[in-house]
Amino acid sequence: MLKNKKFSHIGIFAHQNADPDAIASVIGLKYILKTFFPNARYTLLAYSISTIAKKILSIRKEEFLTESVPEDVDLIFICDANNIQQLGGFSLENHILKKIPIIVIDHHEKRENSEEITHSIIKIETSNAEIVSKIYQELEISLEPEIASILLVGILFDTRRFIYRTSSTFDTVQFLINKGGEYDKAVSCLQIEPSESEKIARLKGVTRTKIHREGSDIYAITHISSYESSLARALIGLGASCAIVLAEPSTTEYRISMRCTKSFAEKNNISLGIIADTISAKLKGSGGGHQTAAGLNLNNPREFPKDKDKIIQLLLIMILEEVKKN
Repeated sequence: MLKNKKFSHIGIFAHQNADPDAIASVIGLKYILKTFFPNARYTLLAYSISTIAKKILSIRKEEFLTESVPEDVDLIFICDANNIQQLGGFSLENHILKKIPIIVIDHHEKRENSEEITHSIIKIETSNAEIVSKIYQELEISLEPEIASILLVGILFDTRRFIYRTSSTFDTVQFLINKGGEYDKAVSCLQIEPSESEKIARLKGVTRTKIHREGSDIYAITHISSYESSLARALIGLGASCAIVLAEPSTTEYRISMRCTKSFAEKNNISLGIIADTISAKLKGSGGGHQTAAGLNLNNPREFPKDKDKIIQLLLIMILEEVKKN
């Protein structure tokens, strides 16, 4: 499809609150596409970018739009997400009406494509940056050292410094290093001291945490004003088998972050990504993720209670139902 058409303005999206893997994938993909369409304009888009992901831009300055999608975009790629609902506040309604091609490149648990998606590359890898790196390898596309370093950041972040990996992960990392990727620079991008507000938010979230036990599994559920992903990771570090954190609901949206240990996922034969996808479908929101990390974005479900403690109890019940199905 790409070979047989000409495109003048290509938009490449990351999911909302884009993490380093998403940002690395978007930037890496841009320079793959420039090989095929050197004269096209490129717009990179992320409705919001996490603090740690912004550090990637110190390796190579790239501009990301965060507000609206240019109307003249005639080809769309989505990285590290498998549906348009995960793009946040961006609207693609006009582009869909004009039948602009939308192509997904994603590494999460496969879900059935919505009718808006034209093509997809969905490959279960430990990071999306690894898929993009393999495209460079397989198509033998020239890879600049800075882009190789950025892709290393994405892989390091999503594999949690190789805690999660496949048999090919180290081969991909070696390929990037051989192309000039600087491993030390990539590691330094992920070293960030939490801000004072993040530290305080995490501590407050811990004090509100409620514990639920199912056999030897320990569930920790709480709510926080922001930094929900950071708190969920911290609760796992404190000993929880599964952590569920609700961000303070806005007037239009609920954000929920979930984390679990690998042993919890394997013992119960579950993936938090699939659970998030299932629950979001029931509540008409968006969600997805990995085996041990996932998120939900819900648009003010009517059936949710107003009390935050009751909301997280309801979420726990829904998650337990999905865990016990396996």
